[in-house]
Amino acid sequence: MKTLVCISLAAFTTAVPALAQDDPAMVEAMDTITAENIREDIMALSSRAFEGRAPGGIGEEMTVNFIAGQFAQAGIRPGIDGSFMQPFELAEFRPDGGGALSIRGQSGTIPFELSDDYVLYAGEARERLEVNDSRLIIGGFGIRADEENWNDYSGVDLTGATAVLFRGDPGTATGNDDLFGGNALSVHGLMGSKTTLAAELGAEAVLLIHTDQSAGYPWQTLSSGGTSGVQYSLEDGDPNLTLFAHISEPAARRLFEEAGLDYDAVYAAAAAPGFEAIETGLSLSGQHGGEVGSTLTRNVVGMIEGSESPDECLVYTAHWDHMGINPDAPTEDQLYNGAVDNAVGTSMLINIAQAYGAMPQAPRRSVYFFATAAEERGLYGAKYFVQNPPCPRAQIVGALNMDAHFPYSDRWDLMVVPGLGTNELMVELANVAEGFGRVLIDDPNPAAGGFYRSDHYPFIEEGIPGLYAVGAPTPEQAEADPAINEGFAWYMANGYHHAADEIDQPHTWRLGGLTDDARIYFELGWRLANSDQWPNFTEGTPWRSMRDEMRPE
Repeated sequence: MKTLVCISLAAFTTAVPALAQDDPAMVEAMDTITAENIREDIMALSSRAFEGRAPGGIGEEMTVNFIAGQFAQAGIRPGIDGSFMQPFELAEFRPDGGGALSIRGQSGTIPFELSDDYVLYAGEARERLEVNDSRLIIGGFGIRADEENWNDYSGVDLTGATAVLFRGDPGTATGNDDLFGGNALSVHGLMGSKTTLAAELGAEAVLLIHTDQSAGYPWQTLSSGGTSGVQYSLEDGDPNLTLFAHISEPAARRLFEEAGLDYDAVYAAAAAPGFEAIETGLSLSGQHGGEVGSTLTRNVVGMIEGSESPDECLVYTAHWDHMGINPDAPTEDQLYNGAVDNAVGTSMLINIAQAYGAMPQAPRRSVYFFATAAEERGLYGAKYFVQNPPCPRAQIVGALNMDAHFPYSDRWDLMVVPGLGTNELMVELANVAEGFGRVLIDDPNPAAGGFYRSDHYPFIEEGIPGLYAVGAPTPEQAEADPAINEGFAWYMANGYHHAADEIDQPHTWRLGGLTDDARIYFELGWRLANSDQWPNFTEGTPWRSMRDEMRPE
């Protein structure tokens, strides 16, 4: 981020406990975190019996009871008023098909085909959603940011219109450090920021242009049904769109051509100061329908009460949910097992909790083990937890999140930390990782917004430091062991949000690297839970003032 300054290592590192190697009980507890134990839990969570771990139904029941049982067996206490379960309601929309979109111009209807050209979503949970002859406006990146002196909608009435938007923001589009976050996606570039603003300005629909580079995953991930099926949302009272669609880049180029516009020229103009939204002369009509209801889902929360300062707490997180069963999947296999995403992270959470349970004495602060629901649907479980925390937000030291760690090596030499340098949790992580022969690096593709796309971010939004870090190879390590990059490449093309995300597919998994990931998280949490320090955000980040106000001392 362009305003980021370096974190000082002084002060914060002087008051934390000694390294784990100096505490025999800590070493003994860490030794309980093994590849064999992690594999066993992954195999259970990603088995067909768990039905893809979608919110509601048998799959959820199996999952939450399995996690709670593992916590209880390890001596971890219920974390929510005497219960392991933190229930909450999700509004539910079950589509009766893929819906329909059509775009009209001077030459008539522009062919738009479901899956090939678009994937359509309901903007809100209603049985029938319809947009008729809505004006199509190219809104650039769909951003209004006073601090950047930027307003893509200046002088344009968006009431009843459909905004056609690029993913990302001008910084990620150009790499210009003087625009937004430079190469790192800013909060204004988030999909939710774009759709919320468009709805507030009266838009009926948004068409978001997908490119593999801007999204960080291929169009097939969307078109194959990995994010379709049942839609969920929290009831928040915010303004909503009627329809929302991802459209493919080829479809977007046809749309621009029909409007007499050069796609690449408009993209370049939208990334430069002074862009003005464009009335295309085209119109959009679309329909979507389905059944509306509600789903009761549950976060699973266990805890160990602190021995000296039980009102201060550290939170470990990993989302238990995945995509469930999708009868519209394009493959014969319609069950999305979610082995990497995120049976891996959930297993790591369970094993870390068991290691804490093996310690002869509780740490000075309380530690919560939080398996989140509905992460895949919009980080809803984490959002609900942060709004209804068992420990006051001002008393939460930080959130350590585990999500989709990779099982393709016996060891890793690096840890990728999206948003590296944004808060002081990462300072202590660097110290712990060094003891495992690891070096921290930032996300190599920050434009895809990985910093915002997992369960640490709802904590950060509320002024609570959080991090997400995964083991990764150096170029030299990957070159010496070709199976590493083969595993990564296969997963991103065929596994991520696909039915093929199963254990040992297509390679035999090697769990040594992610086992050390879990041990690093364990030691990091142990050090923070035994410290009296309060990690803060780095000066210049947008969350520093929130934390300072929360903890003025």
